[in-house]
Amino acid sequence: MAKLTLITGGAKSGKSEVAEDLYGKEHGVCYIATSVVRKNQDSEMTLKIKKHRQRRPADWTTEERYKDVSIFVLMTNYHKYLLDDATMMATNLFFDLVAKMFNDFPGNVDEDIEKMDQDQIESIQSTILQEFAKIADSLKRTDQEMMIVTNEVGLGLVPASKESRILRDTYGLVNQLLARQADEVYFVVSGLAQKIK
Repeated sequence: MAKLTLITGGAKSGKSEVAEDLYGKEHGVCYIATSVVRKNQDSEMTLKIKKHRQRRPADWTTEERYKDVSIFVLMTNYHKYLLDDATMMATNLFFDLVAKMFNDFPGNVDEDIEKMDQDQIESIQSTILQEFAKIADSLKRTDQEMMIVTNEVGLGLVPASKESRILRDTYGLVNQLLARQADEVYFVVSGLAQKIK
């Protein structure tokens, strides 16, 4: 029977470790890494990705992707998936969509974002939400399980920049959608998980 679990928490709260521990004794898990290694990537992100890879059991499969996750789930037959994380997936989709909207590849997305009006922002947010809704819908059509890790972004200050505010709002909308669709939701604080749904 299909099952969706959401693991949310602040930055460095231990949410990824909690998710990995919940699946720790499972074999053949597919780890969907949404932080895809890119050319000219900063060394901090490269090191973070390396540490995540080292923590995973050797018999887990890693799939690096943030696009067409719903199709991937339907086309593969892993019993369990761990998507880490929804925030990075939403970020990658957001910047792709901004570049596409302004026909600006690779372009200067910072300038493009400053030009965006509310209708354009909502259009991009709607497209991102559709991608996550498709994942939940695809899962329901299988007997597979998925755990999704995400950043809880609603506990901090209002960001100073327009880009950060748009992203913060987008993450919040994604988290709400996933929490509604999820069978179980855990909130992680200082490495401790509290089941809230």
